Amino acid sequence: MAYFSGQGRVYIGARDAAGRPAGLAFVGNVPELKVSLSVDTIEHQEAQSGQRLTDLQLIKTKKGEFGCTLEELSTVNLELALYGTTTVITPGSVSAELLPNPMTPGSLYPLAMQNVAAVALRDSSAPPKTLLPSQYSVNERHGSVVLLDATLGGPYIQPFSVDYTYGEAQRTAMFTQALPERWIRFEGLNTADGNREVVIDLYRVAINPAKELSIITDELLKFELSGQVLADLTKPVGGDLGQFGRMVLL
Repeated sequence: MAYFSGQGRVYIGARDAAGRPAGLAFVGNVPELKVSLSVDTIEHQEAQSGQRLTDLQLIKTKKGEFGCTLEELSTVNLELALYGTTTVITPGSVSAELLPNPMTPGSLYPLAMQNVAAVALRDSSAPPKTLLPSQYSVNERHGSVVLLDATLGGPYIQPFSVDYTYGEAQRTAMFTQALPERWIRFEGLNTADGNREVVIDLYRVAINPAKELSIITDELLKFELSGQVLADLTKPVGGDLGQFGRMVLL
């Protein structure tokens, strides 16, 4: 008897206009992947025997639910979890970025960019006065400024402006995509059957955003994704691929 215990690699990607996978991306370590199938039925009871026995059951709808746990903090996974779009930031420079007015000493002020260097603060005088580096601190990697002293060398006229250079970064904005429909593929092994190879395809999965992101925790961050397995109407009803998915034992 062949039992099943799976391990392997999960790939997720968009579909093209013909319903084919348009290039699938490896999403890293996936400790849990599951598919739940169900049907909604209509039952009929006969009205002759006095016992109202069920004599017919019709399938009204077929549906599937998908769930997986992603562990790797990649742009592919973030885009799925956040309905996001990733922008690759190339190195550049910023001149005269205005800071809030007024600035309160001791408060932190985020800059528009991260991974910054050569930061210089100036006021709005004519000509502008440049603050000394000792009058503010900079978190260069995170891109933020803390004003420490606004009196030495003053008086100053706010708002302050800041010049700086910035380096490479990847930025994923939340909720910039519509509900994503993705092709999901599992290429793995049945470790309970001599590592027999297995392939599972889900042709069309509508993925929900991650329910939560545990940012500060003693455990590793996990993306708990869920979604509904939809019918792929580009495939024939009676075809050997089915309309929802397939499981192939090799």
